[in-house]
Amino acid sequence: MTDSVWIVVVARVGSAAKSRMAGTLSADQRRRLALAMLADVVAVCHQARGIVAGTLAVVDEPAARAVAVRGGAITIADPGSGDMNAAVAAGLAAVHKQGAGTVLVVPGDVPLMSTDDLQALLDSAGAAPRAVVVGSSRDGQGTNALLLRPPDVITPAFGPPSVGRHVQMGLAAGAHTVVRAGLGLALDIDTPDDLLALPIDRLGPHMTAVVAKLSLRQSVRI
Repeated sequence: MTDSVWIVVVARVGSAAKSRMAGTLSADQRRRLALAMLADVVAVCHQARGIVAGTLAVVDEPAARAVAVRGGAITIADPGSGDMNAAVAAGLAAVHKQGAGTVLVVPGDVPLMSTDDLQALLDSAGAAPRAVVVGSSRDGQGTNALLLRPPDVITPAFGPPSVGRHVQMGLAAGAHTVVRAGLGLALDIDTPDDLLALPIDRLGPHMTAVVAKLSLRQSVRI
């Protein structure tokens, strides 16, 4: 099973990244934050090599590509439409060519994601030949991870309230369908309030460094 499990990470670090924090962080700070989160997410994916075959990152610029490659991922270019689902579709097509039978789709902005989270998603799928497992966001509306077996079992429909859509689609496809709440990856970083919710002692090394260098503690009172 390990040989057929791939992770697809979708990350955007360009000028429009994390625009909802524009009133708190400068464009450069937001970019550094996005790159640091991507680095820590990819690092966790690499640590999961015992349970997955590999990681593919869909990235929007050379700096993100360099970060992902350093972390052990292969990369493809984001289609550039600004559509999360288009980027996911490109990633799914790419790992299909790698022989993926199961795919875990995760965004690049879930800095508390752990290998335990990835194992929990796989455990929830069990041995079902058709499975859709949704890792929900803190509010229960957004999809912060999506396990698909086979990769084309449903067409991903990210964008809140995507949890309900993915569940309905999974059931309609006759797939074993599960929602997992309360995982570390439930916290995605889009707003200053999200930053406030980050437990500093659980951050990866890249995010820890960014928090220190950019004085994020002072900026958003972490």
